[in-house]
Amino acid sequence: MVGVRRHQMCKTKSATATAAAPSMARSSATTPTTHGRRSPRGNTNGTHRTSYSTSSAALSTSSSSAASSLEALKKDSLPDLPLLLTFAELAAATKNFSPAHRLAPGSSNSFRCALRGHPAAVFRRALRRDPAEVSARLAVLGHCHHAAIARLYGAAASPDGALFLAYELVPGAAPLSALLRGANNPSFTPLASWHSRLRLAADACDALSYVHLQAGTVHNRLSSSSVLVCGQGPLLRAKLAHFGSADLAGELPDDESGDKEARQRRTGSRGRRIEGTRGYMAPELTAGGSPTRRSDVFALGVLLLELVSGQEPVRYEFNKATGEYERTSLIESASAACGGEGGMRRWVDRRLKDSFPVEAAEALTMLALQCVAKDPPARPEMSWVAAKVSKLFLEAQDWADKFRIPTDISISMAPR
Repeated sequence: MVGVRRHQMCKTKSATATAAAPSMARSSATTPTTHGRRSPRGNTNGTHRTSYSTSSAALSTSSSSAASSLEALKKDSLPDLPLLLTFAELAAATKNFSPAHRLAPGSSNSFRCALRGHPAAVFRRALRRDPAEVSARLAVLGHCHHAAIARLYGAAASPDGALFLAYELVPGAAPLSALLRGANNPSFTPLASWHSRLRLAADACDALSYVHLQAGTVHNRLSSSSVLVCGQGPLLRAKLAHFGSADLAGELPDDESGDKEARQRRTGSRGRRIEGTRGYMAPELTAGGSPTRRSDVFALGVLLLELVSGQEPVRYEFNKATGEYERTSLIESASAACGGEGGMRRWVDRRLKDSFPVEAAEALTMLALQCVAKDPPARPEMSWVAAKVSKLFLEAQDWADKFRIPTDISISMAPR
């Protein structure tokens, strides 16, 4: 259940294997051995010999099973990734970054390949930090794992000074933006239930809270395009992409980076270009400020508004009266919907077909508007936001169960 915190891990695989191996050793050491001993009762009939033979086979099977389990543990817990890759390895995996390996047509900065048996997505970023610092940060971020975060596999620097980041390629995943606003059929979305949207919202909040608190860094890439949706039907879940990208590329200010040694070494001679997506960038970022946890919370607020309304953060509509295009902000329309009577029901995505609790939709919208406050200190902490959304998800689950259409009722249409 999303409402309950998932199992989160931010430690090396070797620690897991070291803790598990002695346990197996103790289990084997305490197994009684009966080879070569006479029965306490002195029974030498065929029945006992059959029992003795079966016991030996069981011990052999148990030993074989323990060995197989240990081998599986090594395979699962001690992979070759994450690591500092070489540019030559990435070039070979993508066949020199050929168009055939591009993640999307026309994209020259994202590729798909296989790295040491792992399907991977590779992204090119501008490197704005000392390359020697990348290895130290990768050692920390590479061992942070969360069920709602696409795993970081490794990184490599190219001869021209670019940074290539390799991530888990989530099978069958699609960006949230594509599911909310499909180009082929805008009137259809697989996210046609309030419960499914709250589940994705809770996943995204839980993941970003982990990035801030456990990983100790800033995401700075949050948008509906960086939230991957996987699964089918009622089992749709979200995974946050591009974890650690801003940190490894050197986009974060010193007080938001977890690398204390890098703070002392950095001279400030390198310029910092602010990265972001239109509509998700906090006002302080557009004014030239640096990414922070507060700017992440702003982007999350916009994402929550998208899930409620299905609309883009910023869109331009043609006004026939003036003959000009007018800019419409999702934040402004959400504020207007919360202020007028009956406005919320009209503002919520019509594809939900009024099958949603209006009070819950208003509560989520009000929470999102707190996240997009213009003043950064007025925005709430991510842990508080995650707890609020988790509670709304649990309520949505109860609401869905209460109004679920019965499936165990049979209706006869035969004449009496």
